[in-house]
Amino acid sequence: MPAAASLLLLLAILWWPLVLPLVPSHLQSPPTFITLNGSRLNHLLLDTHSGHVYVGAVNVLYHLSPDLQVLSWGKTGPKLDSPDCLPPIDPTDCTQAETTDNTNKLLLLEEIKGGDPLSLIVCGTVLQGICEKRSLENVSQVLYKTDNPVDTQYVAANNPRVSTVGVVVEQKGVLLMLVGRGYTSKGPGGIPPITMRRLTPVARHSAPAFSHEELGKLVVGSYSEYNNHFVKAFHHNNYVYFVFSRRDVWGKREYRTYVSRLCAGDPNFYSYVEVPLCCGGRYNLAQVAVLGYHREQPALFVAMAMGQASTPTPTDRTALCVYKVEELDKALHGAQLLCYTQEGKDANNKEKAYIEYEVSSSCLKLPQDSLNEYPCGGEHTPSPIASAIALEATPAFTWTPPITAVTTATEVGHTIVLLGDKNGRLHKVFLHANGTGTKYDTVEVDAESPINADLLLDSTKQNVYVLTERKLHVAQCEKHLDCHSCLSNRDPYCGWCSLEGRCTRKMDCARHAQLHHWIWSYGRERQCVSIESLHPSIQSREEQTQVQTLIPDHCPHSNFIWSHDELCTHDKSCPRQHVIYNSRVSVCPLISPRALPSPDLTVLYLLVVSSLRLICVCVTVQLYDCSVGQSDCSQCRAVAGNYGCVWCADETPGCVYNQSCTSGTMDTCPPPLITEVEPLTGPLEGGILLTIQGSNLGQSFQDIQAGVTVAGVTCRPLPEAYRISTSIVCELQASANATAGPVVITIRGSEKGESQQMFSYQNPQLSRIVPEKGPLAGGTMLTVHGSQLLTGQRTEQSSDQIAGLQAFLGSKPCRINEVSDTRLICRTSHSNQTGRVPVKVVFGKAERILDSVLFSYMEDAVITDATPTESFYGYVRSRLIIHAKMKIQSSFNYPQVCICFFLQIQELCTNVTSERMICKSPKVEPKSRIVRVWFEMDNVHIDFHTIKNKPFTYHPNPDLFQLNSESRGTPIRFKPGGVLAVEGKGLTLAMNRDEVVAQLGDKECVVKTLDNTHLYCEPPEEQPLALDDSDLPRLKVSLYPVLAFDLGPVQYDNDLHSPVPLAAQIGLAAGAAVVVLIVLVIILMYRRKSKQALRDYKKVLVQLETLEINVGDQCRKEFTDLMTEMMDLSSDVGGPGIPFLDYRTYAERVFFPGQKGAPLSQNLDLPDSRRQTVEQGLGQLNNLLNNRLFLIRFIHTLEVQQSFSQRDRGYVASLLTMALHDKLEYFTDVMKTLLGDLVQQYVAKNPKLMLRRTETVVEKMLTNWMSICLYSFLKEVAGEPLYKLYRAIKYQVDKGPVDAVTGKAKRTLNDSHLLREDIEYCSVTLTVLVKSGVEVQPCPVKVLDTDTITQVKDKILDQIYKGAAFSQRPAADSLDLEWRSGQAGHLTLSDDDVTAIIQGRWKRINTLQHYKVPDGATVALIPRSQSPLGVNQFYQTGEKTPMLEGEEEEGLRLWHLVKPSEDPEIPKHRKSSMRERERAKAIPEIYLTRLLSMKGTLQKFVDDVFVAILSTKRPPPIAVRFFFDFLDDMAEKHGIDDPETVHIWKTNSLPLRFWVNILKNPQFVFDVQVTDSVDAVLSVIAQTFIDSCTTSEHKVGRDSPVNKLLYAREIPRYKQLVERYYSDIHNAVSGCYQEMNSTLTELSGSFASEMNSLVALHELYKYINKYYDQIIMSLEEDTAGQKMQLAYRLQQVAALVENKVTDL
Repeated sequence: MPAAASLLLLLAILWWPLVLPLVPSHLQSPPTFITLNGSRLNHLLLDTHSGHVYVGAVNVLYHLSPDLQVLSWGKTGPKLDSPDCLPPIDPTDCTQAETTDNTNKLLLLEEIKGGDPLSLIVCGTVLQGICEKRSLENVSQVLYKTDNPVDTQYVAANNPRVSTVGVVVEQKGVLLMLVGRGYTSKGPGGIPPITMRRLTPVARHSAPAFSHEELGKLVVGSYSEYNNHFVKAFHHNNYVYFVFSRRDVWGKREYRTYVSRLCAGDPNFYSYVEVPLCCGGRYNLAQVAVLGYHREQPALFVAMAMGQASTPTPTDRTALCVYKVEELDKALHGAQLLCYTQEGKDANNKEKAYIEYEVSSSCLKLPQDSLNEYPCGGEHTPSPIASAIALEATPAFTWTPPITAVTTATEVGHTIVLLGDKNGRLHKVFLHANGTGTKYDTVEVDAESPINADLLLDSTKQNVYVLTERKLHVAQCEKHLDCHSCLSNRDPYCGWCSLEGRCTRKMDCARHAQLHHWIWSYGRERQCVSIESLHPSIQSREEQTQVQTLIPDHCPHSNFIWSHDELCTHDKSCPRQHVIYNSRVSVCPLISPRALPSPDLTVLYLLVVSSLRLICVCVTVQLYDCSVGQSDCSQCRAVAGNYGCVWCADETPGCVYNQSCTSGTMDTCPPPLITEVEPLTGPLEGGILLTIQGSNLGQSFQDIQAGVTVAGVTCRPLPEAYRISTSIVCELQASANATAGPVVITIRGSEKGESQQMFSYQNPQLSRIVPEKGPLAGGTMLTVHGSQLLTGQRTEQSSDQIAGLQAFLGSKPCRINEVSDTRLICRTSHSNQTGRVPVKVVFGKAERILDSVLFSYMEDAVITDATPTESFYGYVRSRLIIHAKMKIQSSFNYPQVCICFFLQIQELCTNVTSERMICKSPKVEPKSRIVRVWFEMDNVHIDFHTIKNKPFTYHPNPDLFQLNSESRGTPIRFKPGGVLAVEGKGLTLAMNRDEVVAQLGDKECVVKTLDNTHLYCEPPEEQPLALDDSDLPRLKVSLYPVLAFDLGPVQYDNDLHSPVPLAAQIGLAAGAAVVVLIVLVIILMYRRKSKQALRDYKKVLVQLETLEINVGDQCRKEFTDLMTEMMDLSSDVGGPGIPFLDYRTYAERVFFPGQKGAPLSQNLDLPDSRRQTVEQGLGQLNNLLNNRLFLIRFIHTLEVQQSFSQRDRGYVASLLTMALHDKLEYFTDVMKTLLGDLVQQYVAKNPKLMLRRTETVVEKMLTNWMSICLYSFLKEVAGEPLYKLYRAIKYQVDKGPVDAVTGKAKRTLNDSHLLREDIEYCSVTLTVLVKSGVEVQPCPVKVLDTDTITQVKDKILDQIYKGAAFSQRPAADSLDLEWRSGQAGHLTLSDDDVTAIIQGRWKRINTLQHYKVPDGATVALIPRSQSPLGVNQFYQTGEKTPMLEGEEEEGLRLWHLVKPSEDPEIPKHRKSSMRERERAKAIPEIYLTRLLSMKGTLQKFVDDVFVAILSTKRPPPIAVRFFFDFLDDMAEKHGIDDPETVHIWKTNSLPLRFWVNILKNPQFVFDVQVTDSVDAVLSVIAQTFIDSCTTSEHKVGRDSPVNKLLYAREIPRYKQLVERYYSDIHNAVSGCYQEMNSTLTELSGSFASEMNSLVALHELYKYINKYYDQIIMSLEEDTAGQKMQLAYRLQQVAALVENKVTDL
């Protein structure tokens, strides 16, 4: 520890004076101080066992004794670090790493209850917030740290400004640490707000210390949205509590304070519940909290600040609120009870509890005793729970500035609260029994630093430890200004320096060694010198006289004379110079005239020397000058008479001392003179303040109290604003009508003065406002138009000069910025709710309300998308398109986009509508560092990075090079039909092709392709004209509106043949000429063909690049449209919006797939005479089935029968599931036994083939068991993303043409169902008349003109019955589609009628295009009437593809979009070129890019489904963990150590057996219709899921199926999900059998009533009857079966069920 230690302070203040001083003052011990050499102090920790104190600071730790002596210290930083890099830090990999201070975030003791502490836990901000353990005896000794931490060991926040709290608890003898930390934007994401950490490594889990692996955590959906600011964590009874503030996401999105609680022994956070706190309604942000006692009951003391509007920023206004822990626990318990048993609703069906943090769970309706049975929750209980009802408290104490620390103590039953504030003061507050507080003392600790939140009492409760952050002197003596204050404070460091007249430390007093020069408060003689009398006390400055002083009991001489070097000073301390000594002459001191201001109170210091001591005596005298401040007669006559001032009437009249006036005094003063009146107007109601300036306006307030009139109306003067003779302020009274007149002042009813200015009473009026609406956030510049709006004001003025004028919107103030006579401009303030409010303007007491027009507060704008995200330096990008979700039409005055670097730059936005606006990106100087980019709409500020989750980026400006770079100015030659290639750099960094315009001469050069280094444009076929006087056109390219490049001239080369020179022809011989000519012709033809081929190749490249760009653009557009549709869908999802099947239907479709008339929907069909007997027999059969031996022998016997087919095995397994549904625990036990037998069989053969197919009864039983156990998981977690995926697929498929005959679609993932032909179609919006009650309402529906009539009807029904179950809507074939035009024009449309087109043996199904139905046509669905043509429709392929009956008999084949199995015909109406037709035939596979587009559009929804199924963020279903543990046990039992085999078992039992079935058949879970085209897409996704679960490496090649190629990049990522899912379950704590049994018992009771067990038993008996003899024989052969008489009991069943004759 360095010797020089004077930077920071730790202060211990004596505790007992907080209540009452109970001991004599001489027994008090002085406070103890210590200064620490280091950086800012962060945390303070007290070890109650030893009394030692530990201090955590930036880069250092301190260990102090109870009396604050340094025992040890150690360094914790600085270290090489960066919040963007993960440790360990390698400078070569992390180039941004730099030496970083380590701020202490956590300082805790590792201690077991009842034992001594083990170590000191220290966590800082560096290295992503890792922790270490240090020795308690020597903090420089590190006991544990990790040099290579894993991501689960990141504990504290890596930002010093982000909060972190922690508490150590003991769970079953193991120490755990619960940590709450805020969200940090940098560093690793995904660290939950609250985590549980183990403090010692566990070998069997291979988890290191401080890791949250395999422990509980608070899982949230959005970490940035739930940015909890933690204040305190504490352990009380058996619970752990967290106090924090965050935005109320569920409610009004205001910031609130919450207290959360969970069981200390809950490793899964099932018991998490939170409740909001309300402190007087206005104080909403917790600043500090502590657990204390009030009236001998535990209570939570929370200091809350008032937030600034809707932000987490606190104001200076704070309050202390006290919450009883008993009431807090009651509120938390009530929220849990409502969410467990009442679905979160009270008796009035209002939601009082809900599931928070965007977790896929919901409140349930469990049995009423669930909370008693599961006080800490369970896997089946909902969590995390939040209460919608706040726990309220009345502020006990309010204070400004903010409270930063709080602690409590109890003295003889009374509660005393210590509060530290931001200004470094410590307040002592007595808390009364009624909850109110009274401050009775304040101690200033550090005026320059706030008090740290760690305010601790020592173990004796007699001392309090106070921690500050900044430099503070040990003794602050200079704050005491007089001797009495200095000595009475009893600061052992301070004393009174008599010679210098100031309070100092002893060494700072110049003559401290001499006797009586430094008086100490703890010394024997500590009495201050005082003067009892001084005569005279008032003296004129012009005269010299003697002053007598009496200083009793201090000096042997009582009269002294001053030397010539006396000095009077205005300073608050004795002067260092001009020492005045006693001349030891018994003459009184003299005061010489001095040039002092008058009147004034002057402190004179007399330095008196006696034989005993040196004394500095402070004497107060008053010197008065009559001429100062008395400018007129009235002021002079108003001076107090004892000063002797008179108004002297000489040549220059003035106020002088009476003995100095020689020409005589004036007895009366002149009449009042008014020089100025402000303002000159006022309202009829009065109420404004009028200021009158002048002279001789009275000598006292009583002179003018009743003598002021304005325009004949009395004006009431204000006594506190009256200035003698010069100024009167009066309150204007009401006038009956508008009038004008002067201001008149009468002095005591006699002399009058009248103003030259005229005052006018006016009646201001309001006429209109602009705009009429604005956002809740406020900030709208509102203009109020009217007349005489300057009433009560001076002239047209700005906001800082406006007085007495106020504007309001309802009750909210509107800050006035500017006002003129005809208009007033004010800025609206924030409002808490939407609605219309009146505009009110207040002129003094006059109120004017505009009733004709109301101002509307609208919801704040929400920007949903902003594109693009990039721009260039120095150039404005004009197409920054903002998509907003705001229902405010032009309500913003000046929406703008702003950029902040060193300067702030703004660009106004234009084309503002309710859904989008266009803003120009601000122009920024190159190489500027962009700090922030945001959109500003009145007071609504939205940062760009919050919209796109990435910042707005600026790039260097692009550049284009000359066409002829070798010879600038020389034209390049161009062959018509090709493209011009322009080289450049940085072309696509922040620009796309649409923003580039190329001009060749007077014609456009069409830009075909743009990449980062090249631009390709296609010039016109003929050479354009030049724009200037030159002969050749020049290529000019414009990038953005302001950046243009002149790239040089272009010359067209139309001469393909070079003429043979005439001289050569003449010179050659006849024979040679022929040969040369032939060679030349060949060469020229070859060159021409080569150039043509090169041009064609470049064109193909351009076309391919264009195709790629178009596919990308189309994919983005489709995804945007789909997300818009899915956002609308999301509002319906979560409740009745998802049409889940009831459990009975779900079970029927899973147990008996594709089987009509399943036993679940049948009733027992028996004659009444036999019913009772048969039911008795079935009851006995049920008892037999509950015998394990019988059931296993029964199943084994059936399976060895050759006629017992695979279909029979599945049927019997489902019947057994129905019959034993009320005893699922027993059913599970039997299934495990049968599976053990199955494992035994496959181990002997090939174990990897087990569970691959459903070939046995037990395999189907396993399928049914998984379906039962995962039903709740389907509804709560996986159902929503699966339903969204289905809706997204259906939406995308229906947007493109679908062939009604072949089922092929343009939009699909399945290449075998891809409509490869280029079908031209367009979207048509039909107005469908929908009857709602007695009213008929129009409903717009989008269809395609190529849709068949049946397809149109299906789409109309989809829209009308949106969100409704498919089974509850009418079938399309039961309705007719009627086209209505005008009053009488009704035409029934159908797929086939007499107008159908027949070509040879082909007949085309009618479409809207066939009927020429226009866009916007009106149609209606009406009940179907019998058609005279007798054309009937039926459905094939599972009622999915409509066909027409009877056509095949007539020899006609139906077709819709393409003719099956034949070459596609190009429609005649297509006006494409022959070249395009040839290309369409030559490259039919080009349409496979549609698969890519569809895949990219659906990718997010596929990911969501896979993540929901395979995510381990929430605990996996207990059934999955249970069964996977069973498979692991089976593998261990049979010695199978191949991990691939166990992986295959798990894959075959869960993903392939259950999830693939659900993915391919969403109709098993939802009440929906799955068409062939949707089914084809689901098959590809299901196959992808299958590929992701396999262990074999995923290799693709040219011959791989298209669907495997589509997801080639995603499958490895999905494989990692599966492997992590399996690994996490394997590594989880085992022993979930008891929990599984509880779950099975609950499921048995929940759904047993849905099962028709009698029918199932009767169906099972049919198999018993079929194989009766074999079953009886098998039972009789078994020894145990003989003992239990199983065969005999079965014979009894047979006798009862069908009167079978037996051997009974």
